[in-house]
Amino acid sequence: MVGLQRIFSIMDDDNSGSLTMREFNKACKDFKCGISEENVPALFKHFDQNGDGTIDWDEFLKEVRGDVNPRAKAVIRQAFDALSERCGGQFTVDYAKQVYDAARHPAVL
Repeated sequence: MVGLQRIFSIMDDDNSGSLTMREFNKACKDFKCGISEENVPALFKHFDQNGDGTIDWDEFLKEVRGDVNPRAKAVIRQAFDALSERCGGQFTVDYAKQVYDAARHPAVL
């Protein structure tokens, strides 16, 4: 995930948080994706799910990663509901930091 964010940031030349057709076309060339220049607009349109002429991080991630399977979605929803209930429905990043310390996670250690 961090690697994908880094790639997206590299592609985002103007640091706007989204990719224009020009940035996407340049990235396809720079990363040597093997996509012909005439096919880039169709691929861009596929990524640009809301049709606003840019690809934001969520659109990019959804198309690269794909949909979350129903079982994983249920677990995510269950965890979110449990945390949200504990904090009175005001689930924030600060609250998540208080209740979960990644420094002690086995993968981090």
